[in-house]
Amino acid sequence: IKNNHWNITRRKNYTVVLKKLNNSKNITPKELNEIYSDKNAHKSYISNYFGITQDPITKDIIIIMPYYNSAIGLNNIHKAKIVHRDLHSGNIFFDGHTAHIGDLGISKSAIECTDDSNENYGIIPYMAPEIFQGQKYTEASDIYSFGMIMWEFMTGRRPFWDEIHDIELIIKICDGLRPPIVTNAPKEYIELMKECWHSDPEQRPNVNNISGKIWAMFINENDSTSLTKIIKSSDIGPVTINNLGAVYKSRPLSHMIQSAMSLRSSRSQSIGK
Repeated sequence: IKNNHWNITRRKNYTVVLKKLNNSKNITPKELNEIYSDKNAHKSYISNYFGITQDPITKDIIIIMPYYNSAIGLNNIHKAKIVHRDLHSGNIFFDGHTAHIGDLGISKSAIECTDDSNENYGIIPYMAPEIFQGQKYTEASDIYSFGMIMWEFMTGRRPFWDEIHDIELIIKICDGLRPPIVTNAPKEYIELMKECWHSDPEQRPNVNNISGKIWAMFINENDSTSLTKIIKSSDIGPVTINNLGAVYKSRPLSHMIQSAMSLRSSRSQSIGK
């Protein structure tokens, strides 16, 4: 993604994001229609875009979007009966103090997700364990991803930044591994975050519950005479270590997931003997 400027009627020198879809020169009409999910679900807090163009050299598709620095409109996405399927901090954009969710390129309606045999794309740390175990994407899968974003917001670090993003991490996540709690963030915030990344999708809150709890925390924090102070710790804040094994770019993962589940199953059988 890179910033650029685009002349828009009544909006001169408007800053936009040019998001290139790599290897998309042979994109099918069906795949292009999925990109238009953004338009169909467009409401406040969901990143809209101005149009679609094409790289003159590579012929890859480029989406022209308003420049936001982050986003959170999951409620409106789920109200539209759409499952995002690739929710992570790289798809959140800010317009001042307002957050917006973008990049619904692989999103699908809740009905379509129940009959989905396509490739699994995503970023391992943000993917719900049930997806690794062969279950279909649901709204609860997005909620798990939201929990990981909450952890990232709390610590200033991406989840599992110090792990190699391979089949071993997939197995660990399925076995219950979650990022460590390393701050004195509000108790309610930590509890909500843990609820979001619960191993059982049925135990995760829906987006309405999340919105209500976050709003209550906001009101409580503003009314409090002693505001929460995040502790100074080497476990929070940006990291300078470049972990080449940590991949924070959406990629096809079906083959890796299959290998991880086969290895996990064989290990379980060995322990049972």
